[in-house]
Formats: sequence, C-alpha cells, structure tokens
Amino acid sequence: MKVAIISKSDRNAGGASKVAEDLVFWLDAAGYSTAHFIAFAVNEREMPFQRKLYGIGSKATFCKQIHKFTNRLGFRELLPAEYWFNLSQVIDDYDIIHFHDLFTAISPITLALVARRRPTFFTVHDCSAFTGGCLYPMECEKFTSYCHQCPQLEQNTWKERIRDRTREIQAIKRYITKKFDIHYIFPSNWIAEQAKLALEFKVAPIVIPNGIDLLPFVFKNKPETKASFGIAENRKVIVISALSLNDDRKGAKYAIDAVKSVIDLNPVVITVGKSSPEVKQSLHDFEVMEMGFIGDTNLMAKVLSASDIMLFCSIADNLPLTILEAMAASTVIVGFSTGGVPDMIKSGHNGVLVEPRNQDALNLALRETILSSSLEEMGKQARLDVENNFSKSIFLENHLQMYRNALFSYPIANSRTIK
Repeated sequence: MKVAIISKSDRNAGGASKVAEDLVFWLDAAGYSTAHFIAFAVNEREMPFQRKLYGIGSKATFCKQIHKFTNRLGFRELLPAEYWFNLSQVIDDYDIIHFHDLFTAISPITLALVARRRPTFFTVHDCSAFTGGCLYPMECEKFTSYCHQCPQLEQNTWKERIRDRTREIQAIKRYITKKFDIHYIFPSNWIAEQAKLALEFKVAPIVIPNGIDLLPFVFKNKPETKASFGIAENRKVIVISALSLNDDRKGAKYAIDAVKSVIDLNPVVITVGKSSPEVKQSLHDFEVMEMGFIGDTNLMAKVLSASDIMLFCSIADNLPLTILEAMAASTVIVGFSTGGVPDMIKSGHNGVLVEPRNQDALNLALRETILSSSLEEMGKQARLDVENNFSKSIFLENHLQMYRNALFSYPIANSRTIK
C-alpha cells in the first residue's frame, strides 16, 4: 500500500501540517511507502519523503499565479491548478490519497477530481472545510444556513480578498461533499458536529483524534527537569504557548490576566511562541523564560516537563496538539472548554476547564489548581489518558484500518497487495 499525504506545508507551519508530517513518518516506519506533497516549505531542509505539490519550475509558477488571480476575485483557491499541472500526473502511483489543511493552498475541487480516481481522505483541522472560507466562524452562525456578508471580511481580516464570495464558495464545498466519495475525518467530536450543521456527506464521516509520539516525553521527575532550567523545585511553573502570542483567537490576553491574578504565589512563567513588546511588558513583574518558537520536539517536551500548569485559553480550536503534549508531560491544563478541548480534558479529573472568556472563573481555577494537593495526581492522570487514548500507535492503527476498508470496497480493482 502506497500513500500520498497532501498538506499546505511542513510541520513548522502549524498543528495541521505537523499532524500530516507525523503520519508520513509513522506510516513509513511501519513499512508503508509514503510521500508528503506540500505546497509551501517553511523548513529550508527538504526531507527525503517530501514532494512539491505544485511541481517545479513553470508548473509551480502557474499554480501560484492562478491561485493569486482567483483570490483577487474573491474566490480563494477556486481553480484546481495543483491537480491540472502536477497531481493528476502522479496520483496513480499511490493507492491512498489523504489531504490535510487546504486553506490558502489547495482547491476543494482538487479533492473531487482525485476522488474520481483513488480512495480519497480529508482530515478537517479547522472550519474552512464547511464555511465560506474562515478558519473559525467565532460567534457567526451563518454557515449553518449559508455564508454571506461575512463579518470577518468586513473587518478586513482576509486582506487579499476584495469581494465577498463566501456564499458561492460554501456552495461548492457542499456540492463536493454531497456528490463525491471523499472520506471526511474529524479530530474532535466538536468539529464533526459543527460540520454536520453545514454539510451532507456522501460517505459517512468518522472521528479519529490526533495522536502524539510519547517517546520524547520521558521526564518523570519535575523537580529535576526544573533544575535543568535553573528553577527551584518549590516554584510553580506556568507555561503559555501559541504559535503567535498575539493571535486573538489563542486568547493569550486571558492567560496573562490569569497569571497576574496569582502574582502573590510567585510563579515562574514560560512563554513559547512568537512574542511582542506588549506581551513582555504585561509580564514584567514576573520571572519569565522566553523560549520563542520551538521546533524541536525534544526541547518542547523538556519545557513542558518542567512546567506544572499550562494555561490554554484559546477561544476557538479543534483538538490542539499542544494540549496532548502537555498531558504527555504530566502538565495540568487550566483553560477554556473550547471546541474539542473537552474531548481531552475532563475538568477535575486531568485538568480544569471553565467557560470560555470567563476571566474571573479562569483566575479562580488557576489559583485553586496551584494550591491544590492533587495537582501532581491530575498530571499523572493526564499522562495516563494520553497513553490510553491519544498515542501514536492508536492513531496509526485507526488510519491503517480506515485505509484497508476503503481499498477493499473501492470499485476500481487495485493491483497492489493490501497489507
């Protein structure tokens, strides 16, 4: 069985592409020939399994120009340029085609064209798969009927767009989902339910939670790990992590205000991700370790293992890998019950969740958790829950079983052996 994984970029572009690249690694290690087609590379060092989704030379140039042109008209990635110029010529080399994040890089029509030739899967990492284009509708519910007069467009958050074509774009996605044999995969129950409000599926969708490799998370003794960073073992450590700490959706302002509310408890604060002068100024009264963006999984595991609590205050999210990594490091999550987060965190069991945007409740939860005698036990439970529900082996086996089922039922006979 040969598999092609297709995503916007490599693992350094964010959680969705990281999930895609991990799946490539794990499939290949399990003996399945796997390639990773990416539109844009963030990491300058090209991996052996990577392929260029847009092709090379003039092909890539044409693809980018076509997408740029349609974007100016308000139709984000409408035309399947990557299929026309490259993908159509290589997909017959693979038994399974599995898409991940399409946003800003891949036309939804490409999914339909590929599905006519090969078993096709699409893991939905955000809401753009069923909206007129936005990653998360936030308070807007228009996507459940039809997208129009998009509030995010009116706020100019999609700067490259000049016209509101959200209704037409959503209609295209709805048609493709209803008419073509595309296997939709949702990492959380929340996003699956949101999609069902907007889409009808020709193929019944399934939920497969994200998984992580537990091997890097081998630090068992938090005091020793703290000491390696020069932190006294009696100090409580709070970590705040986001790709960009200025991203309003990630809610860093709520986390910072919560930290300020416990200044009397003298915690050490670790920030992970792109910071700003405003973030630095807001934490100037604390002992802060600024780690910046961490691309090294082993270093991230060490940072999390030195932390007692992660404040996760995103106001819209699917099933964040950041939480799974914290759980693997026996670090307790305190945050908002956003999106798919309750699929991982059971309040009072392996973390503490409060209503999104409720600053007073968040402040209280953080204080009580820091002072709780069961903090260490909640951390151990979080680790156990990852092992039992979100491990690499479970994630991989779920995908392999899904691929095998699709190949056995696919109407076009496949010449390769299904293993």
